[in-house]
Amino acid sequence: MMSHGGKSVTNVDFMGRYQIFYFGYTFCPDVCPTGLQAISDALDLLGKDGDDVIPIFITVDPTRDTVPVMADYVANFHPRLIGLTGSQAMVEGVTKKYKIRYEKVVEPGAAPDEYIMDHTASMLLMKPDGKFAAKFAHGISPEAMAQRIREIKSGK
Repeated sequence: MMSHGGKSVTNVDFMGRYQIFYFGYTFCPDVCPTGLQAISDALDLLGKDGDDVIPIFITVDPTRDTVPVMADYVANFHPRLIGLTGSQAMVEGVTKKYKIRYEKVVEPGAAPDEYIMDHTASMLLMKPDGKFAAKFAHGISPEAMAQRIREIKSGK
């Protein structure tokens, strides 16, 4: 995939650190900004305990979410947030790997470029070895997310 900074990345680039994945799209009117803000706030609450946690936003709408669009969007959230985009095949591969569902929805009579993307809204915490650690439901408070990350990192 391609980072919002224009760098080609793979999952290997994130090994050795915890990762929080959020799948969504930049044109999302409410769910994505809310989820990304919760991640940003949780990382702020963690302070130094969160320095080894990388927040990663992966688009499910690569047609509109180009590298420049992703760069502009992620700048609104945590400074360590990495936005990833790529080809439709790349997005399909990574969403399949993490069991993320998404679907393009065009309202009857709407212009072809005026669509929304229904998508899984939960966040996934992965361990430094890339294995699954936890799933956070949409709407979780930043405090609860930060507390659960601390527990996982301490082995609880």
